[in-house]
Amino acid sequence: MQSSSLTEPSLLATNMKKNILLIVRNPPFANSSNAETLDIAFACAAFDLPVSLLFLNDGILQLANNQQSNLLEKKDLTNNFRALAMYDIEDYFVIAEDAQRYQLTQNDLILNCKIINKDKMAALIRTFDTVINL
Repeated sequence: MQSSSLTEPSLLATNMKKNILLIVRNPPFANSSNAETLDIAFACAAFDLPVSLLFLNDGILQLANNQQSNLLEKKDLTNNFRALAMYDIEDYFVIAEDAQRYQLTQNDLILNCKIINKDKMAALIRTFDTVINL
């Protein structure tokens, strides 16, 4: 019987790959945390780490169509969020209650998000090895 070692490249890569959930909870243009969260997402994806994003509370506003950043003289992150799919980051979640509060439907969002109820949020978060909340 042949035993395998954790130092074998294929076994090591399999055992070390962790899925990551990034939580976006700040509205657009509030501070740099949304841009920093995107930077983390792109960096993780560059190393083939599975990344998902949860837009929570005011964070859902980051996904609203037709943002007018020029009025605030701030950088619009819309194109950056749209670029996530090019990095194979395609799992996005929003809370139904947050969408209802801001009267947003799936058609109002720049990403195709999975809408979950708030009571399912804890279960969702527990499915991830690492959760990052800036």
